[in-house]
Amino acid sequence: MLAAREKVWARARIAVPAVFTFTTLTLIATLLHLDRFHFNSPNSIAQAAAYLWLAIYLIVPIGMLALLATQLRVPGSDPSRNLPLPTWMVIVLGLQGAVMVGTGVALFVAPQLVATIWPWKLTPLTGRAIGAWLIGVGIFAVHMAWENEFSRVRAGMISYTAFAALELLAMRRYPSDLNWGNLGAWLYILLIVSVMLVGVYGLTKRVVTRV
Repeated sequence: MLAAREKVWARARIAVPAVFTFTTLTLIATLLHLDRFHFNSPNSIAQAAAYLWLAIYLIVPIGMLALLATQLRVPGSDPSRNLPLPTWMVIVLGLQGAVMVGTGVALFVAPQLVATIWPWKLTPLTGRAIGAWLIGVGIFAVHMAWENEFSRVRAGMISYTAFAALELLAMRRYPSDLNWGNLGAWLYILLIVSVMLVGVYGLTKRVVTRV
């Protein structure tokens, strides 16, 4: 939503690779676990929710590819980088992205194996769902490092901060679901706190909006 409000492609494209990847992987996870959804439920609301879920993850990736193909044919060039990210921030975003993508791939490919060391209970479906999210957000982080300009990642920084805040809120809401004796729980919190700090720092910077 934030990216869609931008008037310059260089400041809107931050959402495209991450959202396309996340929705495509979630579609794959859904198709792999169709038996876990209420497509044949006698409850009409549950059945409608299942079909709505499937429709969203079918339509969004296709729609994004079509919009991207259209956009790439539009003539023009990127505005100059008036306010590049500091070197430390590029490095941190790259590291965060690598950790999230690597963890997400492991969850998506081998959810039952990773579940044995994960800090809260996972099923194959929820493991792959979390994996899809982590891969998407990891690509998002790497993409922000690649764009390397505050005005180009403004929408991304807001989303990055919101993602971390909601993750911390969820852990605060359900603390008993985490295995606090598991090192992974503390590593996960460390990652999310680092995401929060990077996002908040990005939001404090004055953004140059001149094209």
